[in-house]
Amino acid sequence: MAIEATARRTGVLLAMVLGMAACSDDATGPAEPTLTLEESEALLFAINLVGTRALEADPGAFSGAVSLTANCSGGGVVNAGGSLIPSETGTGIGFLANLTIVPEGCVETARGRTFTLDGAPSLRQTGSYTFTPQELAFVFDLNVSMVGAVAYELEGRDGTCEVSVMVESRLDFGDLMMTGSASGTLCGNAVDIDLSREIPLTPDAGG
Repeated sequence: MAIEATARRTGVLLAMVLGMAACSDDATGPAEPTLTLEESEALLFAINLVGTRALEADPGAFSGAVSLTANCSGGGVVNAGGSLIPSETGTGIGFLANLTIVPEGCVETARGRTFTLDGAPSLRQTGSYTFTPQELAFVFDLNVSMVGAVAYELEGRDGTCEVSVMVESRLDFGDLMMTGSASGTLCGNAVDIDLSREIPLTPDAGG
């Protein structure tokens, strides 16, 4: 499995994992969240789209230090810096990620809501991704944390959203099953989302 192709696939799979997380209602929130739970979940997917733009911008550069700028789908840009280190795992290919992500006027739409995002000052994504080929498919294991803050504009409102989310997940494309969880705090909401479900053959990005 070529490392460049694997890096490109990483962004797509991250969008799938967090996109499916954003479709869940299994969460509770404190008294004064900055956004509703549903809006927070939409923002989680929008933030993930921002990170995906950076990951897909130049997969060939993922051999150590990363420093790049990518366009967002609705305007603006996202800057990414840090490292994404590929390595052979014996059974597949792994990546160790340590990235700082800074959106600038970045416009992304998720679950029918359009957000304009700026770093406040940034988001940091750390963790690991592992691909394990099997006879007819492959398994993708993800263990990442995302912490920091973003400034958002949504439907005439604006504010700052603090993010501290941990995602642990396994996607088995042989059995078409995903297991795992996404937990932490997002925009003042405490989230604990069970990701166990079937993998749709044509995932709906909007949840």
